[in-house]
Amino acid sequence: MIRENDSTMDNFTYCAPTRILFGKGTIPAIAPHISAYDVQRLLLVFGGGSARLNGVYDALTTALHDAGIVWDEFWGVKPNPSLEQVNAGIAKARAFGAQGVLAVGGGSVIDCGKAIAAGVHLDDYWTFVETRKPAERALPVFAVLTLSGTSSEMNDKAVITNEAEAKKWSIGGQCLAPKVTAIDPQVQATLPWSLTASSGIDAMTHVMENYFRGRSGTDGTGLFREETQLQINEALLRSLVLSLNALQKDSASYDARANLAWAACWGLNGMSVAGLSSGDWTSHALEHALSGLFPHIPHGAGLAVLFPSWMEEVYPFAPDIFARFARNVWGISCDPANAASVLEAAQQGVAATRAAFSGWGAPDNLSHWGVREEHVPVMVQNAYSYRALGRLVPLNEEQVTRIYKRVL
Repeated sequence: MIRENDSTMDNFTYCAPTRILFGKGTIPAIAPHISAYDVQRLLLVFGGGSARLNGVYDALTTALHDAGIVWDEFWGVKPNPSLEQVNAGIAKARAFGAQGVLAVGGGSVIDCGKAIAAGVHLDDYWTFVETRKPAERALPVFAVLTLSGTSSEMNDKAVITNEAEAKKWSIGGQCLAPKVTAIDPQVQATLPWSLTASSGIDAMTHVMENYFRGRSGTDGTGLFREETQLQINEALLRSLVLSLNALQKDSASYDARANLAWAACWGLNGMSVAGLSSGDWTSHALEHALSGLFPHIPHGAGLAVLFPSWMEEVYPFAPDIFARFARNVWGISCDPANAASVLEAAQQGVAATRAAFSGWGAPDNLSHWGVREEHVPVMVQNAYSYRALGRLVPLNEEQVTRIYKRVL
């Protein structure tokens, strides 16, 4: 029986306001939903041009035309979108008199679209980011997802890089959550495997950032205090692993694409963190410091290197939750009553995670991108400039330095 002062599952507020149009042929269906928000002038935000090759552009613009919506286009959003691009998009949205923003692409494009939508109502976008306050006003945001991994299509966050200051920081606020998102998994069938893998790994790390905040104590009946939440996250992780394994063999598998897209969507829409104290997010802070300094590094690939290194650093301090992860995600046997067995299983879970990422072709070191030892102090400083690091296990600068250096 739990006494009133005992630790229990956290209180939380959960809201996922985005309407999802999921499945084959759903992209044109977004147009009438945009009209329903009384948006008649729309800024379309794109990446490098794949939307023209996979049929998304033609299907979408035909539907917008038929719905009587006029639009302007902002092309060229790059991975790790920059403040410079956001400011250019804001200027274009204002000049056009945009009443809404429709982002067509993966997480980088959608993040840029959200930042533009908020920035239209701000005097200076980055000055507001540095206040750490939630955005309270933005143009309505809509999305067509063409690369699954970030869950930006269903959450209220946007991450933008100020390249001049090597800062990769986020803005949040419920007004940034897309009103409607169309997800047609079949348009992702032609993605290069490297993009599919790194984005899938990104989705896994979102779930794991939350999962490893789960405590190891029980309520006296043998249940973890966050049992429902931890089981949801374990199921999401198993689905992501199965989907990635299937897509590595057959990139055109619709069922695998659909399951990857849906699991990734739920990985960071608020559900996976409910009751888990907002998660840990140390590895993301370390990766943001990395790709803030080296913007050419893909976010998911950077996490594939850093997340196992973080696990290696902290699992001895919280072996129970890592052993549970090893058992329920990777099928590693463990005797929960035996401390040595728990510690061994925890270590094997770290190794299994690293092996899976490597097996999917992800890099295993930072020198792959030209990162050298002299860059580590700068990354450590940048990581701490955003907030303290470590909630499951608080980390000092020596430990963070070791996490980076372990994978140089």
